[in-house]
Amino acid sequence: MISSLTGKISKITGNNIEIEVSGVGYWLMVGEGFLKKHNEGEEVKVSLYGFDSWEELNLFKLLISVSGVGPRTAAGILGSKQSEEILKAIGDADVDFFEKLKGIGKKTAQRIIVDLKSKVGGLGELDLRKESTGDKEEDDIVLSLKQLGFDKKEIEKVVKKIPEKLETIEDKLSWCLRNME
Repeated sequence: MISSLTGKISKITGNNIEIEVSGVGYWLMVGEGFLKKHNEGEEVKVSLYGFDSWEELNLFKLLISVSGVGPRTAAGILGSKQSEEILKAIGDADVDFFEKLKGIGKKTAQRIIVDLKSKVGGLGELDLRKESTGDKEEDDIVLSLKQLGFDKKEIEKVVKKIPEKLETIEDKLSWCLRNME
């Protein structure tokens, strides 16, 4: 006879409870009065979002900072338009641009522009609206270093010297960080 189990409840069905202990599931049969449900708070849902670049991730974070724009809406905006177009629309206060997107009404479009216009001005310092070098990895490295507070001229000097033998973006970024003055 087993007198006690310590583990994780993996399933409750009728008058049965399945407890998982070290990878082994044990079925316990209990009386009706034994099981009492207590629900507190909301069920937690985890969603993962992927991005092509640091620029896109940063823009996503800005968009979800706007009241009324959740992660799903922000991902929809980024999925339907290029980052440069979105930044330009914010800078130009183009309400129509956002209203044409699914799930964005006039008030939300106005809120996006009002809330982000001053923040996008700061992104201009990160060269997000300027032409890229054409090398996505290099652009991501430059943007990452700028966000860490390094000087633009210093970044350009170091990025030009990245050894060709380094293959991954992580290795290249690490090398740049080690070689910044």
